[in-house]
Amino acid sequence: MKKILLVLAVFLSPSLSAQIDLDVVNNIREQGFYNSQVMDTLQHLSDVIGSRLSGSPQLLAANNWTRDKLEQWGLENAHLEGFEFGRGWSYQSASIDLIAPRQTSFHGIPVAWTPGTDGSIEAELVYVDAVTASELQIYQGQLRGKIVLLSDARDLGVPSNDVFVRRDSSDLRDLVEFEIDSGPSHRRASAAGRDFSLQRYYFRRALSAFLLEEGALAGVMSSSRDGGLINVFGFDHRPGNTFSIPTMIIEAEQYNMIMRLIDLRQAPRLRINIAATFHDDDHQNYNTVAEIPGQGDNPEIVMVGAHLDSWHASTGSVDNGAGVAITMEAVRILAALDIKPKRTIRIGLWAGEEQGLHGSYNYVKDHFVSRTEPLDEAERALSHRLWSSPGWPIEKKEDYDRLSAYFNIDNGSGRIRGIYTEGNVAVKPIFQSWFGPFSDLAASTITLRATGGTDHESFDDVGLPGFQFIQDRLDYGTRLHHTHIDSLDHVVEEDVIQAATILAHFLYQAAMMDERMPREPIPVAPSQRQLDKAAEAAEKTRRARERSANRSLDAIR
Repeated sequence: MKKILLVLAVFLSPSLSAQIDLDVVNNIREQGFYNSQVMDTLQHLSDVIGSRLSGSPQLLAANNWTRDKLEQWGLENAHLEGFEFGRGWSYQSASIDLIAPRQTSFHGIPVAWTPGTDGSIEAELVYVDAVTASELQIYQGQLRGKIVLLSDARDLGVPSNDVFVRRDSSDLRDLVEFEIDSGPSHRRASAAGRDFSLQRYYFRRALSAFLLEEGALAGVMSSSRDGGLINVFGFDHRPGNTFSIPTMIIEAEQYNMIMRLIDLRQAPRLRINIAATFHDDDHQNYNTVAEIPGQGDNPEIVMVGAHLDSWHASTGSVDNGAGVAITMEAVRILAALDIKPKRTIRIGLWAGEEQGLHGSYNYVKDHFVSRTEPLDEAERALSHRLWSSPGWPIEKKEDYDRLSAYFNIDNGSGRIRGIYTEGNVAVKPIFQSWFGPFSDLAASTITLRATGGTDHESFDDVGLPGFQFIQDRLDYGTRLHHTHIDSLDHVVEEDVIQAATILAHFLYQAAMMDERMPREPIPVAPSQRQLDKAAEAAEKTRRARERSANRSLDAIR
């Protein structure tokens, strides 16, 4: 029993959890709740600047505006840091109409990084049902002068009534239960996932070349959402690899109707007009960086971030304008209080997140670690998505040991309900004490589980403490994520105010704690057993996909 008590005493020691300065908490709450500027920031990003696709003029405008705003609030060393990205792209207008066997207007948005049509084009449709380069050969000689359908028809099923959802106590309790597979193993994508991503990458390259060679005029794809929502995405943005023909995404219901007309042998025709522009004057993207300096000559660093880029379908207010506004508001609060932190508090607003965490990945690579890049072209292009550390070992740079923690906001505009520790058990008692003064705001859930898909992974994947907060879901996943209705109208003001205030408190505590944030061991290369197990899973997945593709091919024949 004495040993157990001794362990608990060390685990909960004040030096780790840090004493809470309640006067500072009161000041943060006062500034955050009653002098908030978070919605002003978000409205300018959303309504004035608009969509912020990576590489677009709007993203650069957002870079410059956020840099100037942070400087205006009193942050220092506000600047932009560039990294190689690829071609910029934007579109000015797009229309798509059914003109036979009857006339009606459709709702469509171009796929990012596809060319414009150079005026209206009209043509009959051909459905291309292929998932491998060899299957494309079936369509030789059939596509010239045609518009090609590149998606399957979708069975929309029975709609769900769960649109706007807050996390309840049962949901939060489930998050607290740790699952072994949800821990640090997330740092390596499965071999099956890598195999699928590489296969899709090579097929898309083959498809682009085939459609150009065969003389197809344009492509049409189905939205992955239903209910009239258009879920957008982009093809390859790198010079020389952008998709060869103009391609548009339309509502799933409209796409299904076209497919039924083809089945009925009604020979449907479409008219498409896309005005789009490539921006090749600068192939770099930029992160916005600024800081509240710490004390001493070479202080440690606490970072906070969110991704500044969005997709082009709407104004990106929820994904991730809300995260940008929350993080900017958190540092504004601390700057307004004129705090003198022990550690430097640095904000990073990342570009290129939607295409694979490019901004944060390059920032970590420039400042904290070095590692070998893959030799294969596809693996280099997809390295941000395929695995966290493409080369071993991970070599520390000078600032690696200076970074104490990184906090990220990127799960919509929902209020903070807790935090993911990414398997870092040592930070749990620290975060428990920090959430204490905000227990009245229903924010206290701490899970050892990992979560993915946000910029905290760029830090956590190399052994740096990177954390994403648990947020209320609202309608982020059900309606807004990457769709054309991701606008300011769907942001809950009280939620973003709550999130910014709690985040400001976390940044202050992290900057003032006695010791650096505890961290997990730096990741190492997987064992042979892990590699064998991953290869076996990849082979099973490959065979299953091959059987599925063969069934589709039999249906065509």
